[in-house]
Amino acid sequence: MESAHIPTRYRVSLHRARGAWFARVIDLPGCVGHGATEVEALENARGVIRTYLQIARMLSVDPARIVLEISA
Repeated sequence: MESAHIPTRYRVSLHRARGAWFARVIDLPGCVGHGATEVEALENARGVIRTYLQIARMLSVDPARIVLEISA
């Protein structure tokens, strides 16, 4: 019997800046959705979470070829 997929829940903080809304996913560093409304920002955050997790899974099985330190 196949078990039902229970989605993981993430805490999100909403911020308003420069005429837009930003939904920062607290548990995933650098994961932010934005939009013209709170709802749009949250919906975009869902897509960003999926992409973040997909990339994290890919990188977890592919060892880094080069590790560097850079300044910003």
